[in-house]
Amino acid sequence: MRLLNKLLATSVLAFAGLANATVVTFEDLHGQSALASNYAGLTWGNGWTYYDWSQSPYNASSGHTRLYNYNPAKDFFKFSNDVIFDGAFFAGYDGATFQLYNDGQLVHTSSTLGLSSTPTFLSSGYGGMIDEVRLLANNGSFVMDDVTYHSAAVARDVANAVPEPSSLALMGLGLVGLIAARRRVKA
Repeated sequence: MRLLNKLLATSVLAFAGLANATVVTFEDLHGQSALASNYAGLTWGNGWTYYDWSQSPYNASSGHTRLYNYNPAKDFFKFSNDVIFDGAFFAGYDGATFQLYNDGQLVHTSSTLGLSSTPTFLSSGYGGMIDEVRLLANNGSFVMDDVTYHSAAVARDVANAVPEPSSLALMGLGLVGLIAARRRVKA
């Protein structure tokens, strides 16, 4: 029984590391207005605007509030420190692509997500550190919601603490086997 308890505790700790992502949901904003340039500790380019009413196909992924931008030269947001950027949800028309920068250098370009009325997560597809995200999208044809990232410290902790998905699957199968074996012994 001790082994089972230890395995369960290890599983809980491994999954706790995954919960340390920062998600900017914009749900504390109401109505429609220009987004503050320093909202949520990030630096936002001019032109980002939020709103919270229904407007298909520009649907929010969580809650009601989401962002749009009509200024293609200002479709960026910057972090005060290096982060691992996971991605964000998009809805609308056309497509969206991320360009990721670190210290002014382009380090990665994401795949392009075709947009629809169903909010869909566009993954950055990059696990390295960045400090700026530029969005390539047809301005006025998209909304963005739930910007997700990990701080450098959290990213290091997660990388060191969380096993690979295949390891988690094997651990889960092992737990099932141990529980089955334990039930057989009791029966």
